[in-house]
Amino acid sequence: MKKLVLAAAFAVSTLALAGAAHANVGAGLIGNTVTLTGADGGVMKIYYPDASNIVVQGPNGGEVAGTWRVDGNRICTTVGAQPENCTDPVEEAPSAGSSGTIEGAQGAVQWAVSEGKDF
Repeated sequence: MKKLVLAAAFAVSTLALAGAAHANVGAGLIGNTVTLTGADGGVMKIYYPDASNIVVQGPNGGEVAGTWRVDGNRICTTVGAQPENCTDPVEEAPSAGSSGTIEGAQGAVQWAVSEGKDF
């Protein structure tokens, strides 16, 4: 479970670096689900029901609650008992229909934002 929480925090922080521009960098996430597919094929989903909560579904189907907030042009998340993790400054925010690839130390992660709750 700890790996899931750490992976979710990493994914949320890096995901926020791509997508369509908004004045509020997190506005396009509210009410939507972000699906992350890791280099190993593992899938994680993050649902943003409102402007302060997230629900992370791991590859095994288990769910972990968390919170998120916008701090200027950064998105900060807390998942489970992990400390808050904030993104680098976000220039373009994700929204429903956007997708892309995040290159990181753990390999390429494919991401896509779908409308509504997708799990």
